[in-house]
Amino acid sequence: MLIELSVRNLAIFSDVRVPFARGLNIVTGETGAGKSILVEAIRLALGERADPMAVKAGEAEAEVSARFDLPGRTDLQEAWEEAGFPWEEELVLRRVIPSAGRSRAYFNGRMVSQSALAELSPLLVEMVGQHSVPRLLSRTAALSALDDFAGTAQDAAEMRRRFRQVSASRRKVEEAASRGAGARERGEHLDFQIREISRAALDSAEEERLAADLLVFRNASKVQEALRGAEDALSSSEHSSVTSLSFAVARLKEAAAVDPRIEALVDRVRSIRIEAQELAREVTGLSASVELSAEAMERAEERLSEIRRLKRKYETDVPGLLTTLAELQTERERLEGAREEENRLREQLRREEEECVRFASEVGKKRREGAKRMGPAVEKELSLVALVGAKFRVELVSRVAAAESLSANGFDEAELLFCANPGQEMRPLSLTASGGELSRVMLALRNASERGRGNRTMVFDEIDTGIGGKVAERVGKRLKGLGATAQVVCVTHLPQVAAFADSHLLVAKKPGKTSVVTGVQPLSNQDRIKELARMISGSDVTEEARAQAKELIRGAARG
Repeated sequence: MLIELSVRNLAIFSDVRVPFARGLNIVTGETGAGKSILVEAIRLALGERADPMAVKAGEAEAEVSARFDLPGRTDLQEAWEEAGFPWEEELVLRRVIPSAGRSRAYFNGRMVSQSALAELSPLLVEMVGQHSVPRLLSRTAALSALDDFAGTAQDAAEMRRRFRQVSASRRKVEEAASRGAGARERGEHLDFQIREISRAALDSAEEERLAADLLVFRNASKVQEALRGAEDALSSSEHSSVTSLSFAVARLKEAAAVDPRIEALVDRVRSIRIEAQELAREVTGLSASVELSAEAMERAEERLSEIRRLKRKYETDVPGLLTTLAELQTERERLEGAREEENRLREQLRREEEECVRFASEVGKKRREGAKRMGPAVEKELSLVALVGAKFRVELVSRVAAAESLSANGFDEAELLFCANPGQEMRPLSLTASGGELSRVMLALRNASERGRGNRTMVFDEIDTGIGGKVAERVGKRLKGLGATAQVVCVTHLPQVAAFADSHLLVAKKPGKTSVVTGVQPLSNQDRIKELARMISGSDVTEEARAQAKELIRGAARG
């Protein structure tokens, strides 16, 4: 609910504070007093475009602020938080308009863009008048009006929430797929590297062993020749060590038979002979093991070349290659996890889209049922505001119920069709209704709504254009009825409408210290009688006009 409007240095207003109450707030005043400027001030606070020419002459800037009390407005909390604002039940919208340069907008003291403020403000205040035609008659507003009537406003809010969730999930899938495209290419590269290193079946000691083997391979002939020479010297030749030592043992035995002291020498030489025999066998074995095969040497060279190639490629040693292999395998597992995550996100999106499609279809069904009832209900209300015979219909168009057709509104779009006189073709309301008719159509729409727009603020301008007498009285009565569930602000020049006020505000000029000052003041009961009498008879208020004013107020009170 709008609690207070403060206006400073705007057009003819110097410094004005305007209090607003629940129910129907009527604004009256003489022509030129500044009623339209008051409405313009509300528009500026809500984020509409500002004209520096509106700044009071001689002043550097104008300032407008609107204070709202929003208890129980849980419908706004989500919109606030989505826009990045913390939720508070008291809100102050402030607009500063310099005489030169760009205006500044503030949301509870936080500077915001004019466009951000203009996007959120329709949730607070609905401006109804000729200047509001584009927004009021948009397809979005038409669908919102249908939701109010059909009782699907909460469903529509839930639909928007679900679609935001689906949109967020779609972005996550796109991001995962984008990462996945690079991951697939990276995965192929990793697979190649893992195969390459794994296939090498590396051993940390193998390189040194291969280098030693190659040294032997390359000198095999020399080694074998030396080993054979050693074998001959030890055991194979006629004068080998083993032969000589055997002879020495035999001779020493002969000597020991005569001299027992020599027996110890026999044992020592015999041990040396046995050692020589074992050495000879080892040399023979080594000689037999030395390969002269060119194929074996080629295999060893190829193997060593492969190991060294891998070392150069990955710029590390063999232990480092084994570490690299483990790291590559870990990264590959992580990429596989990312692929699984993408699949999980796709499955989650599929479920969310299915649920969203189902919910949107249910909401669409309720809307279609509501649209059938809405036309006759609004036409009944139109007849009560001097539009007897006017025709009204909601044209609801639904897209195919498929995930790709989803939007924040589900599958539905709506347009309000209207004709003011019988026999005329029904056309979009935006093309047929005048400013006064539009205000009365919007009044009829709101009164016809089964659930209304409780806690909202509605500002009606030009609603009494082209009417008077009993018709004006009926318009006032319908405004009063709307004020039972919503806060209504109405600018009027008709006493029949003003008589229904819950709060009556007078815009008037009065002498100041140095110039005429424009002010806005709430009227007491006696002041209301005086103002209505002025509206009836003009500046010369007669007793008859006072009596008529009293009767209008009594009649309005009776309903």
